[in-house]
Amino acid sequence: MSTNAYTEHELTFDGVLARDLPSAARPAGVARTRSAGTEILDAVYFDTADHGLLRRGATLRRRSGGHDAGWHLKLPDGNGGRREIRRPLAGEGADGEDVPADLRQLAAVYARGRRLRPTAHLLTHRRRVLWLDRKERSLAEVAADHVAARVLGPADGDGGLPVPETELTTWDETEVELTGGDEALLDRASRTLQAQGLRPADHGVKLARALRAAGMEVTRRRRAEVKGSGQAAVAVVTALREHADRLTSLDPEVRQDQEDAVHRMRVTARRLRSLLRSCEKLFDADPAAELAGDLRWLGRRLGAYREPEALRDRLTGQARELPADCAPDRAARRLHKVLDRRCRRAHRALLDDLSSHRYFRLLDRLEEFVSDPPLRAGKHPGAGRAEKLLRHEKRRTRRRLRKALRQPSGERQDEGLHSARKAAKRTRYLAGALRPVRGSDAKKLERKHRTIHKRLGEHQDARSAEQALAELARINGTPPEHAFALGVLRSRQRDDSPADIDAARRAAGL
Repeated sequence: MSTNAYTEHELTFDGVLARDLPSAARPAGVARTRSAGTEILDAVYFDTADHGLLRRGATLRRRSGGHDAGWHLKLPDGNGGRREIRRPLAGEGADGEDVPADLRQLAAVYARGRRLRPTAHLLTHRRRVLWLDRKERSLAEVAADHVAARVLGPADGDGGLPVPETELTTWDETEVELTGGDEALLDRASRTLQAQGLRPADHGVKLARALRAAGMEVTRRRRAEVKGSGQAAVAVVTALREHADRLTSLDPEVRQDQEDAVHRMRVTARRLRSLLRSCEKLFDADPAAELAGDLRWLGRRLGAYREPEALRDRLTGQARELPADCAPDRAARRLHKVLDRRCRRAHRALLDDLSSHRYFRLLDRLEEFVSDPPLRAGKHPGAGRAEKLLRHEKRRTRRRLRKALRQPSGERQDEGLHSARKAAKRTRYLAGALRPVRGSDAKKLERKHRTIHKRLGEHQDARSAEQALAELARINGTPPEHAFALGVLRSRQRDDSPADIDAARRAAGL
């Protein structure tokens, strides 16, 4: 099943230029224009009955005609752009309404378990022009569109908002989409086209404009203003909102099992939970505690995949560096095969978790929490409150690390160091969030606790690898030569642990 993806960067303007596109003024950096012809585009947009995709910045359409016919799923990329995932048509007719299963999966974080149905039908007459540089390379595509749209009513049983009978709505618009140019070109294009009479569109998405014409204003959820709550609260809420957006944007990458996606999503969930825990006095207790509990569950489910993935990468890399009498290449291949099988099994289980009611409820709670944070009554002063929060977390980390270092080497010390690592991580994440308030002090604290977190993490990874290698050596059918290689690997796991623990101790000032 062929699917490809790329990041989309475009601008939309109301109306079209009075002059022909090829002869219209062009921004600096564009050497010449070339006509790319005319297209008739027939598109059906799909969404949930409550327009969950559109409200969260995503769209899904099935389009025939033109040079890029197919299914197009556009998702926020977390950086202000949109990532477009394309899937070719599979021979279905123009009225095909069955959304491909892989695209349904990728849109699940926005649909939240609700059925995707046809929402609007658009016909577009498009005139295309390419902007080229001196080497004839395409920088951007400019499209002058005449659009005719009709909103489709909900099917029986959808339970969506009633849609009035709508006449055909028509409008003109101009789009500029980067094909090889940079963001600066879009800025110059905006100034050039506005100088020629065009104005930025209120609705950059055709579906939103069609719905508005039918009397339905569908906008992204507004986020409450929190500036009056004090600098500390503003900084924490801003960080929570950034991490919440990132968590959602990472969901499709996790479903596709893209490299490092689960790790990044797990870190994001931990950042959110750490901030809720360390800043619990800023918020009403129950909503913050419930959300933190949900995020703990998600972190554990992501960890069930991440742990074998991290082991696979660590141990296969180390196996390749074994001496020749350990058959390093063979040992690496066998480890990769066994651990990769665990990763695939864990990924299937994770997909079930990410399609569960509990996960969608978590996303709804998170969205509601960051949109209208349940801040406790009263003003939370800036530098003073931030300094107090950081001091508490810093002392907690030092206390745990000091206690662990007093233990003799062994299991009890390992457990204490792991506890200190988690405290350091929480301090690190809080310091990062409070940098707008505490400046260089927070930056320095974040750097120190990143060192504690990372170095104790290396020690924890070595302990986990030891346990995994012992388990792998006991698997029935393990050849003696492979068991020997596993034993050598196991003996080497903690070679760097004394240096890691000492580095953490010095970073904590102990």
